[in-house]
Amino acid sequence: MGGSKRISEYRRILKNGALAFAAMVRKRPVQKLTVSLLKDDCSRDDAFRDWDELEPFMVPALDPQQECLFIKARQPHPPRWTRYLAGHVQGPLEGLFAASAAAVLLFEAEGRLFAVTFGQGRHLLEQEAFEKDFGLKVVLNSVAPDQLKSVDAKTIDETPVHTRRDLSKDSSFSAFGLDPSRDLLRAVTGRPRDTELAHRLAGSDALTIHTREELTKLPELGARLLVAYGADDYKEHFEFIDFLRPVRDKLQVERLQVLLVDALRGRDWTDVHLAAPETIDWQEFDGFRFSTQASDDSANDPSIRTYIATRDEDVALDVLKHDRLAALRASDGEVMASWPIYRCIVFQTELDGFLYVLSDGDWFRVDLDYRTRLEAEVRALPLFHGMPDAAPGSNEDAYNLEAARAMGAVCLDKRFVYDGGPDKMEICDLLTRDGALIHVKHRGSSATLSHLFSQGVNSAERLLTDEDFRKKAATVIQRESNGNGPSWPLHRPRPEDYEIVFAVITRSTRRTPLTLPFFSVVSLRAAAKTLQGFGFKVSTVAVREC
Repeated sequence: MGGSKRISEYRRILKNGALAFAAMVRKRPVQKLTVSLLKDDCSRDDAFRDWDELEPFMVPALDPQQECLFIKARQPHPPRWTRYLAGHVQGPLEGLFAASAAAVLLFEAEGRLFAVTFGQGRHLLEQEAFEKDFGLKVVLNSVAPDQLKSVDAKTIDETPVHTRRDLSKDSSFSAFGLDPSRDLLRAVTGRPRDTELAHRLAGSDALTIHTREELTKLPELGARLLVAYGADDYKEHFEFIDFLRPVRDKLQVERLQVLLVDALRGRDWTDVHLAAPETIDWQEFDGFRFSTQASDDSANDPSIRTYIATRDEDVALDVLKHDRLAALRASDGEVMASWPIYRCIVFQTELDGFLYVLSDGDWFRVDLDYRTRLEAEVRALPLFHGMPDAAPGSNEDAYNLEAARAMGAVCLDKRFVYDGGPDKMEICDLLTRDGALIHVKHRGSSATLSHLFSQGVNSAERLLTDEDFRKKAATVIQRESNGNGPSWPLHRPRPEDYEIVFAVITRSTRRTPLTLPFFSVVSLRAAAKTLQGFGFKVSTVAVREC
């Protein structure tokens, strides 16, 4: 090859390289999109809360026949915080403005309608018209199971706990320390297996996706998202999400509320009781009173029968949300906390092949096979023998004293071990001479049953690991037994020498373990597994109130 030809070839190579480099430089930027999917039985007319406040625009590349971009903007205005500063600043605060904008872009793919929201656009949507868990299922069907970055969860209990857990590097689900039997997965962020789909996905009801796809390619992207939404790949690693889900469909909630009201009006109280939805300071507590009762009426525990008896007319949903249950303070008889009756109701019913549970004002759908497995595990726990029946109408205080006399046990109910800080802990309610730590709670108790189970776990863990707790507990036991109490270890004990007993006083005929509602069964199972992991023996007993 001659010199001139070689120079021409070099120039061609350099030119091609430069073009490739320029193309790389011009690579489309990443755009963050938040995508929702309209329900299959809803139309465009159902998508927005208020069409009149929106300004529509045509986007011919997506739909040449009708508007598909909808915007709502606020005029620039001084920020609110300037009012706080006004009158205290020397000189005018001029040129400070804030503005907000909201936009929604609608597009179709495979016969389904998607909504992409920008700014505050999510507030323009009629949420009931969009699929629940769309984003969550897309993410779980798309991510590598060991490439999760963040999870949002809600621990289901009489007192729910909301958490967000982020890890410094992508990990598997087990690294987040969640319990699939109790922790309701609400949102997940992770890296998809197909990196051409996105670098990272985050999903709950809506899907957040970082993509380089141009606007004109949104229908193709929507088609891929529909495939991911409809797949069941998630069941290989995340099947547990189907076991327990919140009910957020408005029509379904209304159906369930009708069943609740019918049960109350029909005096069918087998699967319904009242419980305070929050933890109460029992040192300050004096009793409960319904807002429908006279000011001098109170009781140790709220009764659904008592509440219904105070009503001059049949209960209705608005009545349940209006009437309140109040906790009274011992020092002055005043209200220390109060809640709508609806939020205090614990109710469960079967409908359309699922168990539905109302707890703390929220409805949940439970897979029946999952329920059966949980109940079987709890029923497999050994039964504790030797506890007397409870007299009709007796409260926990009276029962514990009577049971202690009948069993030759030490009553430690409300006898606390203080750790020098704000926390205090009961050792147990009854301590027997053969090493049984018995925790007692009335099934219809105002104190949440989950408190009973957590008390059993926390006390046992402190017994096993905390020398200071053991010494202070020994002092309490000797004081309450007049120096004639059961032996108590001052050094680390062998957990297999002790039995943790959960006793539930009940008159219910419900055919569940200890006649417990579903979420209490979940809490008991979790407590038993933890205690067995420590090495303790665990048993249960239903104390009949008769």
